Amino acid sequence: MSRFQRIQCKFSVPFLFLLFFVLLSSILKAQEIEKPLLEQLPDVSLFEAHHHVEGNDTLPYRLYRSQRADTMTEALPLVVFLHGAGERGNDNFMQLKHCIRFFLDDTVTGCYPFLLMVPQCSNEKRWVNTDWALPEHQMESEPTNELRGVMSVLDSLVDCRAVDASQVYICGISMGGYGVWDALQRWPEKFAAAIAICGGGDPAYAHVMKDVPVYVFHGLFDGIVMPSRSVQMYNALREAGNEEAILITYSELGHGCWDEAFSTPGLFKWLFGKKKGD
Repeated sequence: MSRFQRIQCKFSVPFLFLLFFVLLSSILKAQEIEKPLLEQLPDVSLFEAHHHVEGNDTLPYRLYRSQRADTMTEALPLVVFLHGAGERGNDNFMQLKHCIRFFLDDTVTGCYPFLLMVPQCSNEKRWVNTDWALPEHQMESEPTNELRGVMSVLDSLVDCRAVDASQVYICGISMGGYGVWDALQRWPEKFAAAIAICGGGDPAYAHVMKDVPVYVFHGLFDGIVMPSRSVQMYNALREAGNEEAILITYSELGHGCWDEAFSTPGLFKWLFGKKKGD
């Protein structure tokens, strides 16, 4: 037996054990990383799982019925929540990661009857096709298939009389904030109020949204979406005659200001207090 063969035989078994240990450690570490993410999610069993298929596109979404709505049979207010870029996929649960817990708080779910619809945008797709780093953008002639799918689900819920068409609200964070503005620009007649957090829109369409109350939030230290995008939209709304546009900026917060935004005193009373035609 050559010297090389003796060395190879001597270390082959320990090497395999070492390799196994390294691989096992990597798997456990990955699980440890994922566990905190899963712990941030609300109880997924509270949400009905659905999929909307339109052509070659499939939109996963979840539906939640508030505790206050459990005893009601009439059409309910609907809240559409559009998540940010980090929650994209097709697992139909990661879109529940941010902000949804605020709707499940007893002071909200126990006080207001509503349906909550939380769609999930596919990987590599966006609610709005624009570069988030740009200081401005122009609305494209057609919505994305993802946003169109959201509106199809919304319309179906209204058509089957599960939802009160006069009390449809839309909220979104980051990429979802862009989705909120785009939806308001294209279908302002569908929404009684909106909450747009660290997003941006096309101020040229402010006039079509002049009758929609909008709560706008942005952290001034945002390094992903320029705070000027929200300020720009707010100013355009006010100039168009929208007296129910509200802007809150946070001088010490960056992009992830949504928890602070949804903790705003009276926010849910403001939202559910809005009704088209009032």
